[in-house]
Amino acid sequence: IMPTKLQVLTPCLRTLPPAKTGFTHKELRYRNRSLDLICNTDVARVFIKKAMIVKALREYFDNRDFLEVETPTMTPVAGGATAKPFVTHFNALHSDVFLRVAPELYLK
Repeated sequence: IMPTKLQVLTPCLRTLPPAKTGFTHKELRYRNRSLDLICNTDVARVFIKKAMIVKALREYFDNRDFLEVETPTMTPVAGGATAKPFVTHFNALHSDVFLRVAPELYLK
């Protein structure tokens, strides 16, 4: 189904920051990235360039039959390097997990 016309029926409950002053509060910009991308075109350009670079790298490696793999970020055992591991509790599994230090451990 391809629409020919789109009309938004919801009201805007929060207005955007004024164009003159912009959205400059650093902490709020990091917490609300979507608003930052709407208000700051320079930030949006950086995100677009980053996406294009990642896309180009993926295409380059895909064309050479490389395989992209994902490794877990939180692991059940601490491992890799001699850094002090960051420990947190996974409530859903009722267990402690560690932030991975070295992504290649799961590839060995």
